[in-house]
Amino acid sequence: KNETLCYSSSSDFIKHQWKAFNCLYCEMEKDGSTFLLTNGKWYKIETKFAQQVDKEYRKLLEKNCALSIPEYDDENETEYNKRVSEDIDSICLMDKENIFYGGGHSSIEFCDLFTKDKKLIHVKHYGTSSVLSHLFSQGLVSGELFLADQEFREKLNDKLPNDYKLGNIEEKPKSSEYEIIYAIISKSGKDLDIPFFSKVNIRNAKRRLETFGYEVSLLKISTASTE
Repeated sequence: KNETLCYSSSSDFIKHQWKAFNCLYCEMEKDGSTFLLTNGKWYKIETKFAQQVDKEYRKLLEKNCALSIPEYDDENETEYNKRVSEDIDSICLMDKENIFYGGGHSSIEFCDLFTKDKKLIHVKHYGTSSVLSHLFSQGLVSGELFLADQEFREKLNDKLPNDYKLGNIEEKPKSSEYEIIYAIISKSGKDLDIPFFSKVNIRNAKRRLETFGYEVSLLKISTASTE
């Protein structure tokens, strides 16, 4: 039937199933138009829009990010972030340091790694559009709350190590002093390329963050073994 099945570990019953075709992702050019296949559906992208998105993405990709961190050679992102923070004195670990905000069970990560020179690093493995969209949204939401909400800064300060704490949580931070870095782990030996919808999402996040005054960068984290 060409189906993908997900079984429950406790009952051995099928919990979810979907067509293998829905797992395929494709981007192709034909007769001057861009076509995408995602989640079992084909989309035709307006040519001018596709060119604008790709141009802005290439500009972001070519931007020189001054940050230098080790390549990925770990079991998972958690272990990688921990290792980087332990090996580099000027970086502290913020991964899993959730800030509960806005009532209910809402929690937000300030970033995964935070540097003494005010770089907020958000780390994620290369993945589908939904995975990368979560990464870009995390950076946007965190950056906005950091500027706009004193309560968020107060809760953040409680989690920051002494050497990284904010001097005055009542004062709105100078966003121009901060850089938000989206760091994507990729085992490809080529330049970092992401799905088209992810390019749209990082374009939108970048525009809003720059409106707030932040510097925004995209960084590829290479792996010990490349393809």
